[in-house]
Amino acid sequence: MKQVLFKKGKVVVEEVPAPKLNDNSVLVENLFSIVSSGTELTSLSFSKAPLALKVLKYPTKLAKGLRLIKEHGLIEAYKIVTGILESGVTPGYSSCGRIIKVGKNIKDLKEGDLVSCAGANIASHAEYVVVPRNLVVKVPEGISPREAASATLGAIALNGVRQLDLKIGESCVVLGLGLIGNIASQILLANGIKVIGIDPLKSRQDILKKLGLKYAFGFKKNLKEEILGLTNFYGADATLITASNPQDNSIINLALELTRKKGKVVVLGDIGLKIERLPWYEKEIDLRISSSYGPGRGDDDYEKKGIDYPYPYVRWTENRNMECYLELLKEKKVDFLSLIGGEYNIKDADLAYKLLTSLKRPLAVLISYASLKEEKTPQTFIEVLPSKKIEGKIKVGIIGLGAFCQTVHLPNLLRLQNFYHIRGICTHNQVQAKYFAKRVKAQIATTNYEDILNDSEIDLVFITTRHNTHFKLVKEALLKNKNVFVEKPLCLTFEELLEIEKLIKEPKGTYFPILTVGFNRRFSPFVLKMKEIVKESRNPLIINYTVNDLYLPPSHWVNTSEGGGRIIGNACHMFDLFYYLTNSQVENISAFPIKPIDSFYLKTDNFISNLKFKNGSLANLVYTTQGSEKAPKEKITVYSEGMILELTDFKDLKGYGVRERMSSFKTQKGHFEELKELAKSLYQRKWPIPFEEIYEATKISLEVDRMIRETD
Repeated sequence: MKQVLFKKGKVVVEEVPAPKLNDNSVLVENLFSIVSSGTELTSLSFSKAPLALKVLKYPTKLAKGLRLIKEHGLIEAYKIVTGILESGVTPGYSSCGRIIKVGKNIKDLKEGDLVSCAGANIASHAEYVVVPRNLVVKVPEGISPREAASATLGAIALNGVRQLDLKIGESCVVLGLGLIGNIASQILLANGIKVIGIDPLKSRQDILKKLGLKYAFGFKKNLKEEILGLTNFYGADATLITASNPQDNSIINLALELTRKKGKVVVLGDIGLKIERLPWYEKEIDLRISSSYGPGRGDDDYEKKGIDYPYPYVRWTENRNMECYLELLKEKKVDFLSLIGGEYNIKDADLAYKLLTSLKRPLAVLISYASLKEEKTPQTFIEVLPSKKIEGKIKVGIIGLGAFCQTVHLPNLLRLQNFYHIRGICTHNQVQAKYFAKRVKAQIATTNYEDILNDSEIDLVFITTRHNTHFKLVKEALLKNKNVFVEKPLCLTFEELLEIEKLIKEPKGTYFPILTVGFNRRFSPFVLKMKEIVKESRNPLIINYTVNDLYLPPSHWVNTSEGGGRIIGNACHMFDLFYYLTNSQVENISAFPIKPIDSFYLKTDNFISNLKFKNGSLANLVYTTQGSEKAPKEKITVYSEGMILELTDFKDLKGYGVRERMSSFKTQKGHFEELKELAKSLYQRKWPIPFEEIYEATKISLEVDRMIRETD
């Protein structure tokens, strides 16, 4: 399918795979989408900014960048970040189209329904979009698809109007008469509010005057006196700021001047917020921020999982705001069609953006799609490069392309290209699927994992998706007789573990696929050295492993049903390493969590687990998120027959009682060596980690997780 992208300040239209439908969404064939004059032009300009400027613009990204540098070095970190950015920005967030397929959890919509769609990176300028239920609304009869494409913009304006909380007869200044300001003004006028529009462009003032606005001004010297004269010398009851200029603090202070004592100022646009205290203090003005479309925005449970807020308690969600706006269109209370300054087919999308930057500068431009449709079934994969015969290499299909895969596994697979050839890449983001497939010279880019499993050329399926999908994907891959590498954890429940065990021990066909889990630490050069030193020990080992992990809030996906928690999702590494170093099965497990006084710290993030092995060895894991990032993250101490081995952050190994010192500038947790060993094992048809050990480490983590969660 065709999709509009921003790349280095340019508008391009590319062929990318169509998105794959999920259970909580609908697949929509776009008819029209809106190119807005504000948000998208800002994004287009920002896409050509140098990396340093982007970091300064979003300093919250700096911490992640510094961690990348710490893990991979400056040059590699730079390559990783620029590679992610170069895949392109997907503009668009408001469209209208027809449903061509419905997810199985959607009961109130059907194929053929005309719907309005919302969401950045969702309702984008593309022939097909997959939209979660709470970001899509059915279009009432009497509204054209061109009008309905504006529902997101209408919901943004409507949510700002609701924050004003004005009554009939009251007055409101609207600062900025762009697309959102225009729609908001029309809504306010329809509700009996005296609207005073302010914008430096006379053309924008004139558009609203034609739609019924009586009062519109530029930024003139006597502006405050004009407003006072129109409001019985009190000032406006409220001011809605829809202008956008992040560096300009004068806008917010002008709003305070124009608003009456104890009035309201609602900020909807992106402006500077350095407020002059005195007028705010003297007038006791209520300052509010309007959050995009309304309640639900940014809440994954609401937007992605379709969990609605109770109607009696949250009357106006973002979905209900969209519905309300469509009713205003139907009743002709808002005229959107008169704001459209042009319409272009998607293949000419660059002309739409040129029009918005021309002297005409219309408020909105439409992109249309219908005339390009040649087939009704969108293809979830595309051939990036022609297929070619590749002999002697393991052909890999990657499912999941998160940050860890991009920063660790992809570079390592490319370093090992004498052994591996990446044939296909699957990720839900169609743009990244194509970009990374092209970057690693893969043949296939897809958004549907079944395209990877059904490819007869692929020898090894690489699974790096979120934890709750691992079992399903491992099971389906094994049933397709594919060798499997799955990032930890293998699964999230005992039942899933038993089912995988049955598949391994009772394969369906004559081919016996190999399964391995990303327990990389056992392959670290440091751990291999420790293993070599202690392998001749006649007496049991004592091992102490301390993990000073990064704090993640309870709402982070790792701590939800998607991740399964820190014990199953990460401590499994430590349990596997205990098994590897002791070379013995566990005999007894005990585990004790902290008892947090509130919900800030989770007990599954802060616990101690003691393991006793059949050969008499003892292992202790101290896992916490209460520590400091300044301290080492992981520290392993092994005690054995008069010597101590101490490994810190997989960078420094010291021996006491034995002459051993090993260090590295970079962390070496065994990710590269793990894949090298896997290649060797696949050629020799042997398991790099025996399944019994994979099973044991997974079982221990599941048992410790159960014990911690059941502790009062």
